[in-house]
Amino acid sequence: MQPTRSIRPLATRAALLRRQHTNAIDALSFRPALNQRKSNPKTAKANSGWAKNIPRSAKEGNDRIESPVPANYVQPTIRTLRSEALSPSDHVLFSADQEYCFVWDALATQSSPSDPATEDTKPPLATIRYSTAGTHFPAGLQGFFYYYNYAGPAPRTSGEIRFRKTYSSDPSSFSSGKDLEATHGLPWRLQLLTIAAFDKHRALRDILLRDGLVDEETMKIAAEMGTARAQRKETIPLIHTFRQPFYLDFASPLHWWNFMDSQRLHFSRPMANITSIKLHGERMPPPWLGSAICTFVKSKSPYHQNSRVINVAVLSIVDPVQRNPDFPEDLYELAPTPPRPKSILRRGTRVWALDLDDCDPQRSEGFHVLFENEKLPPLRTGRILGPPKQESSNAL
Repeated sequence: MQPTRSIRPLATRAALLRRQHTNAIDALSFRPALNQRKSNPKTAKANSGWAKNIPRSAKEGNDRIESPVPANYVQPTIRTLRSEALSPSDHVLFSADQEYCFVWDALATQSSPSDPATEDTKPPLATIRYSTAGTHFPAGLQGFFYYYNYAGPAPRTSGEIRFRKTYSSDPSSFSSGKDLEATHGLPWRLQLLTIAAFDKHRALRDILLRDGLVDEETMKIAAEMGTARAQRKETIPLIHTFRQPFYLDFASPLHWWNFMDSQRLHFSRPMANITSIKLHGERMPPPWLGSAICTFVKSKSPYHQNSRVINVAVLSIVDPVQRNPDFPEDLYELAPTPPRPKSILRRGTRVWALDLDDCDPQRSEGFHVLFENEKLPPLRTGRILGPPKQESSNAL
Protein backbone atom coordinates (compact mmCIF):
# COMPACT_ATOMS: atom_id res chain seq x y z
CA MET A 1 0.00 0.00 0.00
CA GLN A 2 1.23 3.46 -0.88
CA PRO A 3 1.81 5.68 2.16
CA THR A 4 -0.63 8.52 2.62
CA ARG A 5 0.81 11.83 1.51
CA SER A 6 1.22 14.35 4.33
CA ILE A 7 -0.86 17.48 3.92
CA ARG A 8 1.28 19.58 6.29
CA PRO A 9 4.10 20.32 3.78
CA LEU A 10 1.48 21.36 1.24
CA ALA A 11 -0.18 23.65 3.73
CA THR A 12 3.19 25.10 4.72
CA ARG A 13 4.05 25.73 1.08
CA ALA A 14 0.67 27.38 0.50
CA ALA A 15 1.18 29.56 3.57
CA LEU A 16 4.56 30.66 2.21
CA LEU A 17 2.97 31.49 -1.14
CA ARG A 18 0.32 33.53 0.59
CA ARG A 19 2.89 35.46 2.66
CA GLN A 20 4.80 36.33 -0.51
CA HIS A 21 1.82 38.36 -1.68
CA THR A 22 0.58 39.75 1.63
CA ASN A 23 2.48 43.02 1.25
CA ALA A 24 1.22 43.46 -2.30
CA ILE A 25 -2.37 42.96 -1.23
CA ASP A 26 -2.00 45.32 1.74
CA ALA A 27 -0.41 48.00 -0.39
CA LEU A 28 -2.94 47.78 -3.19
CA SER A 29 -6.19 47.13 -1.36
CA PHE A 30 -6.75 50.20 0.74
CA ARG A 31 -6.27 53.16 -1.58
CA PRO A 32 -8.86 55.93 -1.41
CA ALA A 33 -11.70 55.94 -3.92
CA LEU A 34 -11.95 58.45 -6.76
CA ASN A 35 -14.36 60.74 -4.92
CA GLN A 36 -11.93 60.98 -2.00
CA ARG A 37 -9.01 62.23 -4.09
CA LYS A 38 -8.04 65.87 -4.40
CA SER A 39 -6.67 67.48 -7.51
CA ASN A 40 -3.23 68.99 -7.64
CA PRO A 41 -3.71 72.76 -7.16
CA LYS A 42 -0.90 73.45 -9.59
CA THR A 43 -2.50 73.20 -12.98
CA ALA A 44 -1.32 73.88 -16.47
CA LYS A 45 -2.74 76.64 -18.60
CA ALA A 46 -6.24 75.71 -19.72
CA ASN A 47 -7.32 75.26 -23.31
CA SER A 48 -10.99 74.83 -22.42
CA GLY A 49 -13.38 74.84 -19.48
CA TRP A 50 -12.78 71.22 -18.50
CA ALA A 51 -9.04 71.15 -19.16
CA LYS A 52 -8.21 73.56 -16.33
CA ASN A 53 -8.94 70.84 -13.78
CA ILE A 54 -6.34 68.40 -15.10
CA PRO A 55 -3.32 68.22 -12.74
CA ARG A 56 0.05 69.05 -14.21
CA SER A 57 1.28 65.53 -13.53
CA ALA A 58 -1.47 64.12 -15.70
CA LYS A 59 -1.03 66.71 -18.42
CA GLU A 60 2.68 66.01 -18.75
CA GLY A 61 2.49 62.25 -18.29
CA ASN A 62 5.44 59.88 -18.12
CA ASP A 63 5.77 59.27 -21.86
CA ARG A 64 8.68 61.42 -22.93
CA ILE A 65 9.55 61.44 -26.61
CA GLU A 66 13.10 61.30 -27.85
CA SER A 67 14.40 64.30 -29.75
CA PRO A 68 14.91 64.60 -32.60
CA VAL A 69 12.27 62.35 -34.13
CA PRO A 70 13.87 59.70 -36.38
CA ALA A 71 13.73 60.77 -40.01
CA ASN A 72 11.92 57.62 -41.15
CA TYR A 73 9.11 57.99 -38.59
CA VAL A 74 5.73 58.69 -40.19
CA GLN A 75 3.89 61.73 -38.85
CA PRO A 76 0.36 61.38 -40.27
CA THR A 77 -2.02 64.28 -40.70
CA ILE A 78 -5.71 63.36 -40.34
CA ARG A 79 -9.00 65.23 -40.63
CA THR A 80 -11.44 62.98 -38.82
CA LEU A 81 -11.87 59.96 -36.55
CA ARG A 82 -15.37 59.16 -37.85
CA SER A 83 -15.14 55.87 -39.68
CA GLU A 84 -17.93 56.78 -42.12
CA ALA A 85 -16.26 60.12 -43.00
CA LEU A 86 -12.72 58.89 -43.72
CA SER A 87 -10.94 59.94 -46.89
CA PRO A 88 -7.67 58.83 -48.55
CA SER A 89 -5.91 61.75 -46.84
CA ASP A 90 -6.59 60.08 -43.47
CA HIS A 91 -4.77 56.90 -44.54
CA VAL A 92 -1.59 56.04 -42.59
CA LEU A 93 1.26 53.85 -43.86
CA PHE A 94 4.15 52.92 -41.57
CA SER A 95 7.10 52.33 -43.87
CA ALA A 96 9.38 51.19 -41.04
CA ASP A 97 9.10 49.85 -37.50
CA GLN A 98 7.97 52.80 -35.41
CA GLU A 99 7.78 53.01 -31.61
CA TYR A 100 5.55 56.09 -31.66
CA CYS A 101 4.13 58.67 -34.03
CA PHE A 102 2.92 62.24 -33.97
CA VAL A 103 -0.62 62.59 -35.32
CA TRP A 104 -1.38 66.08 -36.63
CA ASP A 105 -4.80 67.69 -36.91
CA ALA A 106 -5.21 68.62 -40.57
CA LEU A 107 -7.94 71.17 -39.83
CA ALA A 108 -6.17 72.95 -36.99
CA THR A 109 -5.32 76.61 -37.39
CA GLN A 110 -2.08 76.52 -35.40
CA SER A 111 1.19 74.73 -36.05
CA SER A 112 1.77 72.00 -38.63
CA PRO A 113 4.71 69.66 -39.37
CA SER A 114 6.21 72.37 -41.59
CA ASP A 115 5.50 75.13 -39.04
CA PRO A 116 6.89 73.96 -35.66
CA ALA A 117 5.33 75.29 -32.49
CA THR A 118 7.17 77.69 -30.21
CA GLU A 119 7.42 77.26 -26.46
CA ASP A 120 4.41 79.52 -26.00
CA THR A 121 2.09 77.67 -28.38
CA LYS A 122 0.55 74.23 -28.08
CA PRO A 123 0.95 72.20 -31.26
CA PRO A 124 -2.13 70.55 -32.74
CA LEU A 125 -0.62 67.09 -32.54
CA ALA A 126 -0.92 63.97 -30.43
CA THR A 127 1.72 61.46 -29.42
CA ILE A 128 0.63 57.85 -29.92
CA ARG A 129 2.68 54.83 -28.84
CA TYR A 130 2.07 51.24 -29.83
CA SER A 131 2.72 50.22 -26.22
CA THR A 132 4.73 51.13 -23.13
CA ALA A 133 6.74 47.91 -23.45
CA GLY A 134 8.98 49.15 -26.27
CA THR A 135 7.15 47.29 -29.04
CA HIS A 136 6.61 49.04 -32.36
CA PHE A 137 4.04 49.73 -35.02
CA PRO A 138 5.27 47.17 -37.57
CA ALA A 139 6.72 48.15 -40.92
CA GLY A 140 4.16 47.87 -43.71
CA LEU A 141 1.20 48.49 -41.42
CA GLN A 142 -1.43 50.61 -43.15
CA GLY A 143 -4.94 51.73 -42.39
CA PHE A 144 -6.93 54.33 -40.49
CA PHE A 145 -7.17 55.62 -36.93
CA TYR A 146 -10.83 55.79 -35.89
CA TYR A 147 -13.03 56.16 -32.81
CA TYR A 148 -14.66 53.01 -31.47
CA ASN A 149 -17.75 52.79 -29.25
CA TYR A 150 -18.82 49.51 -27.65
CA ALA A 151 -22.07 48.03 -28.89
CA GLY A 152 -25.03 48.08 -26.54
CA PRO A 153 -25.35 49.88 -23.20
CA ALA A 154 -22.04 51.33 -21.96
CA PRO A 155 -20.74 54.53 -20.32
CA ARG A 156 -20.08 57.38 -22.74
CA THR A 157 -16.52 57.50 -21.39
CA SER A 158 -15.77 53.94 -22.53
CA GLY A 159 -14.86 54.92 -26.11
CA GLU A 160 -11.38 54.45 -27.55
CA ILE A 161 -9.30 55.11 -30.64
CA ARG A 162 -8.35 52.01 -32.63
CA PHE A 163 -6.42 51.39 -35.82
CA ARG A 164 -8.22 49.58 -38.65
CA LYS A 165 -5.82 47.67 -40.91
CA THR A 166 -6.76 47.87 -44.59
CA TYR A 167 -5.26 46.66 -47.85
CA SER A 168 -5.29 50.09 -49.53
CA SER A 169 -5.81 53.80 -48.94
CA ASP A 170 -9.38 53.52 -50.24
CA PRO A 171 -11.66 54.28 -47.23
CA SER A 172 -14.25 51.83 -48.59
CA SER A 173 -11.80 49.05 -47.62
CA PHE A 174 -12.40 49.96 -43.94
CA SER A 175 -15.41 47.67 -43.56
CA SER A 176 -13.49 44.61 -44.73
CA GLY A 177 -10.41 45.44 -42.66
CA LYS A 178 -9.42 44.20 -39.22
CA ASP A 179 -8.41 46.10 -36.10
CA LEU A 180 -4.72 46.14 -35.20
CA GLU A 181 -4.00 43.79 -32.31
CA ALA A 182 -1.90 44.54 -29.25
CA THR A 183 -0.79 42.37 -26.37
CA HIS A 184 -2.40 38.95 -26.08
CA GLY A 185 -4.51 39.43 -29.22
CA LEU A 186 -6.80 42.13 -27.83
CA PRO A 187 -7.35 45.18 -30.08
CA TRP A 188 -4.77 47.93 -29.86
CA ARG A 189 -6.49 50.98 -28.36
CA LEU A 190 -6.03 54.41 -26.87
CA GLN A 191 -8.77 54.97 -24.30
CA LEU A 192 -10.77 58.18 -24.03
CA LEU A 193 -9.72 58.45 -20.37
CA THR A 194 -6.09 58.74 -21.45
CA ILE A 195 -6.87 61.11 -24.31
CA ALA A 196 -8.84 63.43 -22.02
CA ALA A 197 -6.35 63.47 -19.14
CA PHE A 198 -3.04 63.98 -20.95
CA ASP A 199 -2.22 67.18 -22.78
CA LYS A 200 -0.01 65.32 -25.28
CA HIS A 201 -3.28 64.08 -26.83
CA ARG A 202 -4.74 67.53 -27.34
CA ALA A 203 -5.09 67.12 -31.12
CA LEU A 204 -7.15 63.97 -30.66
CA ARG A 205 -9.42 65.77 -28.19
CA ASP A 206 -9.91 68.57 -30.71
CA ILE A 207 -10.83 66.13 -33.47
CA LEU A 208 -13.23 64.13 -31.27
CA LEU A 209 -15.03 67.29 -30.15
CA ARG A 210 -15.16 68.71 -33.68
CA ASP A 211 -16.49 65.42 -35.07
CA GLY A 212 -19.21 65.34 -32.42
CA LEU A 213 -18.00 61.91 -31.29
CA VAL A 214 -17.52 63.19 -27.74
CA ASP A 215 -19.18 66.18 -26.09
CA GLU A 216 -17.63 68.61 -23.60
CA GLU A 217 -19.34 67.06 -20.57
CA THR A 218 -18.18 63.55 -21.45
CA MET A 219 -14.65 64.83 -22.05
CA LYS A 220 -14.67 66.48 -18.62
CA ILE A 221 -15.80 63.30 -16.87
CA ALA A 222 -13.24 61.25 -18.82
CA ALA A 223 -10.48 63.68 -17.79
CA GLU A 224 -11.38 63.25 -14.12
CA MET A 225 -11.39 59.46 -14.49
CA GLY A 226 -8.12 59.44 -16.43
CA THR A 227 -6.44 61.70 -13.88
CA ALA A 228 -7.49 59.44 -11.00
CA ARG A 229 -6.29 56.37 -12.86
CA ALA A 230 -2.94 57.99 -13.73
CA GLN A 231 -2.25 58.57 -10.03
CA ARG A 232 -2.21 54.81 -9.46
CA LYS A 233 0.67 52.53 -10.38
CA GLU A 234 -1.11 49.32 -11.25
CA THR A 235 -2.06 48.49 -14.82
CA ILE A 236 -5.10 46.22 -14.76
CA PRO A 237 -8.20 45.73 -16.93
CA LEU A 238 -10.87 48.42 -16.74
CA ILE A 239 -14.29 46.78 -17.11
CA HIS A 240 -17.65 48.40 -17.78
CA THR A 241 -19.93 45.80 -19.39
CA PHE A 242 -20.68 42.10 -19.47
CA ARG A 243 -19.05 40.30 -22.40
CA GLN A 244 -16.19 42.82 -22.51
CA PRO A 245 -13.04 40.75 -23.19
CA PHE A 246 -9.99 40.88 -20.92
CA TYR A 247 -6.75 38.94 -20.56
CA LEU A 248 -6.41 36.46 -17.68
CA ASP A 249 -3.20 34.72 -16.59
CA PHE A 250 -4.09 31.42 -14.92
CA ALA A 251 -0.78 31.34 -12.99
CA SER A 252 -1.07 34.82 -11.45
CA PRO A 253 -1.36 34.74 -7.64
CA LEU A 254 -3.86 37.62 -7.82
CA HIS A 255 -6.70 38.49 -10.15
CA TRP A 256 -7.84 42.08 -10.21
CA TRP A 257 -10.14 44.39 -12.16
CA ASN A 258 -11.25 48.01 -11.92
CA PHE A 259 -14.66 49.19 -13.07
CA MET A 260 -16.25 52.20 -14.77
CA ASP A 261 -19.76 53.54 -14.37
CA SER A 262 -21.18 56.62 -16.06
CA GLN A 263 -19.61 59.07 -13.61
CA ARG A 264 -16.58 57.54 -11.87
CA LEU A 265 -14.12 54.68 -11.55
CA HIS A 266 -14.30 52.01 -8.89
CA PHE A 267 -10.92 50.77 -7.70
CA SER A 268 -11.64 47.27 -6.46
CA ARG A 269 -9.55 45.08 -4.19
CA PRO A 270 -7.36 42.32 -5.65
CA MET A 271 -8.55 38.80 -4.98
CA ALA A 272 -6.78 35.45 -4.87
CA ASN A 273 -6.44 33.56 -8.14
CA ILE A 274 -9.98 32.51 -8.99
CA THR A 275 -8.90 28.99 -10.00
CA SER A 276 -6.88 28.22 -6.84
CA ILE A 277 -8.51 26.14 -4.12
CA LYS A 278 -8.16 26.19 -0.36
CA LEU A 279 -6.99 23.15 1.56
CA HIS A 280 -7.20 23.12 5.36
CA GLY A 281 -7.68 26.89 5.29
CA GLU A 282 -4.58 27.55 3.17
CA ARG A 283 -4.65 28.81 -0.42
CA MET A 284 -2.98 26.36 -2.79
CA PRO A 285 -0.97 27.31 -5.89
CA PRO A 286 -3.17 27.60 -9.00
CA PRO A 287 -3.58 24.21 -10.70
CA TRP A 288 -3.11 25.52 -14.24
CA LEU A 289 -0.56 27.50 -16.21
CA GLY A 290 -1.43 29.37 -19.40
CA SER A 291 -3.67 32.30 -20.23
CA ALA A 292 -6.87 33.20 -22.02
CA ILE A 293 -9.15 35.95 -23.20
CA CYS A 294 -12.08 35.87 -20.79
CA THR A 295 -15.20 37.86 -20.01
CA PHE A 296 -17.70 38.35 -17.20
CA VAL A 297 -21.12 36.81 -17.75
CA LYS A 298 -24.29 36.53 -15.68
CA SER A 299 -24.83 33.09 -14.20
CA LYS A 300 -27.32 30.97 -16.13
CA SER A 301 -27.85 28.53 -13.29
CA PRO A 302 -31.56 28.07 -12.47
CA TYR A 303 -30.59 28.60 -8.81
CA HIS A 304 -29.45 32.15 -9.65
CA GLN A 305 -32.45 33.39 -11.65
CA ASN A 306 -33.29 36.23 -9.27
CA SER A 307 -29.77 36.89 -8.01
CA ARG A 308 -26.80 38.97 -9.11
CA VAL A 309 -24.28 36.20 -9.65
CA ILE A 310 -21.27 36.58 -11.94
CA ASN A 311 -19.19 33.90 -13.69
CA VAL A 312 -16.06 34.13 -15.84
CA ALA A 313 -16.32 32.65 -19.34
CA VAL A 314 -13.33 31.66 -21.47
CA LEU A 315 -13.50 33.12 -24.99
CA SER A 316 -10.19 31.84 -26.37
CA ILE A 317 -6.89 30.40 -25.18
CA VAL A 318 -3.79 32.58 -25.59
CA ASP A 319 -0.99 30.51 -24.00
CA PRO A 320 -1.57 26.73 -23.90
CA VAL A 321 -3.06 25.38 -20.69
CA GLN A 322 -0.89 22.92 -18.78
CA ARG A 323 -0.58 21.56 -15.29
CA ASN A 324 1.27 23.67 -12.74
CA PRO A 325 4.28 21.75 -11.36
CA ASP A 326 3.81 23.62 -8.04
CA PHE A 327 0.38 22.06 -7.63
CA PRO A 328 0.47 18.57 -6.06
CA GLU A 329 -0.12 15.95 -8.71
CA ASP A 330 -2.23 13.74 -6.43
CA LEU A 331 -4.65 16.61 -5.76
CA TYR A 332 -5.80 17.11 -9.35
CA GLU A 333 -8.91 15.15 -8.48
CA LEU A 334 -9.89 18.34 -6.62
CA ALA A 335 -9.38 20.42 -9.81
CA PRO A 336 -10.03 18.00 -12.66
CA THR A 337 -11.28 20.35 -15.38
CA PRO A 338 -8.76 22.58 -17.24
CA PRO A 339 -9.94 25.87 -18.77
CA ARG A 340 -11.27 25.48 -22.31
CA PRO A 341 -12.77 27.90 -24.87
CA LYS A 342 -16.51 28.48 -24.42
CA SER A 343 -16.38 27.12 -20.87
CA ILE A 344 -16.97 28.68 -17.46
CA LEU A 345 -13.92 28.88 -15.20
CA ARG A 346 -13.93 26.61 -12.20
CA ARG A 347 -12.38 26.78 -8.76
CA GLY A 348 -11.84 23.14 -7.97
CA THR A 349 -14.86 21.07 -8.97
CA ARG A 350 -17.29 24.00 -8.84
CA VAL A 351 -17.89 26.90 -11.20
CA TRP A 352 -16.36 30.10 -9.86
CA ALA A 353 -19.21 32.44 -8.95
CA LEU A 354 -19.43 35.80 -7.22
CA ASP A 355 -22.82 36.47 -5.61
CA LEU A 356 -23.00 40.23 -5.11
CA ASP A 357 -25.86 39.89 -2.64
CA ASP A 358 -24.18 37.24 -0.51
CA CYS A 359 -20.51 38.13 -0.13
CA ASP A 360 -18.23 40.61 1.64
CA PRO A 361 -19.05 44.10 0.21
CA GLN A 362 -15.33 44.86 -0.02
CA ARG A 363 -14.83 41.77 -2.16
CA SER A 364 -17.61 42.72 -4.56
CA GLU A 365 -16.68 46.40 -4.84
CA GLY A 366 -17.13 47.58 -8.42
CA PHE A 367 -18.79 44.44 -9.79
CA HIS A 368 -22.24 45.99 -9.29
CA VAL A 369 -21.36 48.35 -12.16
CA LEU A 370 -21.89 45.51 -14.64
CA PHE A 371 -25.57 45.31 -13.71
CA GLU A 372 -26.09 49.08 -13.37
CA ASN A 373 -24.56 49.86 -16.78
CA GLU A 374 -27.11 47.59 -18.46
CA LYS A 375 -29.63 50.39 -17.85
CA LEU A 376 -27.60 52.91 -19.89
CA PRO A 377 -28.62 53.79 -23.46
CA PRO A 378 -26.70 51.93 -26.18
CA LEU A 379 -23.76 53.78 -27.68
CA ARG A 380 -24.36 52.01 -30.98
CA THR A 381 -26.59 49.22 -32.23
CA GLY A 382 -24.96 48.18 -35.51
CA ARG A 383 -21.58 47.51 -37.07
CA ILE A 384 -18.97 50.22 -37.40
CA LEU A 385 -18.75 50.91 -41.12
CA GLY A 386 -16.50 52.98 -43.33
CA PRO A 387 -17.48 55.18 -46.26
CA PRO A 388 -19.33 53.49 -49.15
CA LYS A 389 -17.36 52.61 -52.24
CA GLN A 390 -17.37 55.47 -54.74
CA GLU A 391 -18.68 54.82 -58.23
CA SER A 392 -16.13 55.30 -60.98
CA SER A 393 -16.61 58.53 -62.93
CA ASN A 394 -15.91 56.57 -66.12
CA ALA A 395 -18.76 54.13 -65.54
CA LEU A 396 -21.34 54.02 -68.38
